[in-house]
Amino acid sequence: MNPAFVLDFFARLPYHALMEQNKNARLIAVMGGTFDPIHYGHLAAAEAVRHEFSPDIVLFIPAGQPPHKDIRGVTPAEHRYRMTLLATADNPCFEVSPLEMDRTGPSYTIDTVRVLREQYKNAEILFITGADAIEQILTWKDADKLLGLCRFIAVTRPGWAKTPVIERYAGRLHVLDMPAVAISGTGIRERAACGKPIRYLLPSAVEAYVRENGLYTGKPFAFDYEMTSRLLSERLSPERYLHTLGVADEAGKLAARYNADIEKARTAGLLHDCAKEYTREKKRALCALYGIALDEVTDRQIDLTHSVLSAETARREYGVNDPGIYQAIRFHTTGHEKMTLLDKIIMLADFIEPNREDYPGLEKMRARAYKDINAALLTGVEHVIAFNEKRGRLIHPDGLDALKYLRKIRTND
Repeated sequence: MNPAFVLDFFARLPYHALMEQNKNARLIAVMGGTFDPIHYGHLAAAEAVRHEFSPDIVLFIPAGQPPHKDIRGVTPAEHRYRMTLLATADNPCFEVSPLEMDRTGPSYTIDTVRVLREQYKNAEILFITGADAIEQILTWKDADKLLGLCRFIAVTRPGWAKTPVIERYAGRLHVLDMPAVAISGTGIRERAACGKPIRYLLPSAVEAYVRENGLYTGKPFAFDYEMTSRLLSERLSPERYLHTLGVADEAGKLAARYNADIEKARTAGLLHDCAKEYTREKKRALCALYGIALDEVTDRQIDLTHSVLSAETARREYGVNDPGIYQAIRFHTTGHEKMTLLDKIIMLADFIEPNREDYPGLEKMRARAYKDINAALLTGVEHVIAFNEKRGRLIHPDGLDALKYLRKIRTND
């Protein structure tokens, strides 16, 4: 997500505005919880209720100050609210309300339900919870009154035995069986704290948010060269991984020759193609998810987006937050009109790394690479443009700008 989109996406929508959007709702399912963090178990339960009971909306309400937990051990509400927004963004039937966050004091369910009843006068309220919580419901504040204000949906695994509470309030408590999802917020936090993967336990956007904000670890997600190299060896084909190592090594040597930052060059080289082997469908879907606009050329030749997607993946999945590295990865395929030294190093290293099979211009580039980086790069850009024109492909404007820029430099020299 670009910064402007993030700021707009995370803008707090007051619950009275949310109410106005859904003022004609007749049935509202409420998913309350700490959501620390929200995970696939929560989302699966909410979707099961949506399918079974057909509410107008499923309203997620992150607890502001959970009464049953030590607030000192709970992630700040704003983070939990943002993670819930990210997790539910792709489901038009899901909404997120800051109702409890905007209220001081402990977040008691009966207070929340009373507010919702007042706001949605014509709607029935279904409150979603787990079977374990249902067994404790009589210990909640004003439990008898609460059971008179809304119905409860206890989402549980098949074969769960009904308890005396369910039998007693059969008309107000409903059991909804669904496949077991053995995921817990506690488990995710513990795994994150000791460096274990949490991927596939929660939406990727939430995982990225956890990492970027250093949640549950006490420190921001940081890049680790050796670990990243190991992960890439598992995710890339052997041929692509060999090329990746070659580019990283070549970039480091070029950086040393031209007095650039060697570690930044090696990092950009290592990650420059990390999204190269995504399918075209995945590339298009990720562009939509990340808010990456497609121009005429990238829309028709979606594989060109691998450079910007590699930059985004480097930031989101591998903890690379340096703007210079991001830009070098972002433009390593096309170049652009204001190329930095690091941009040139990564693009040239991609052209000449030692594992490349021979192609026109390669030997000339290698001969010039450590004498005149601009001359070597110009040879590479001219070759790429001629190669693509011969095959009837569209040339991206950034590539044409890079060609003009490099030719201008050569003329001035």
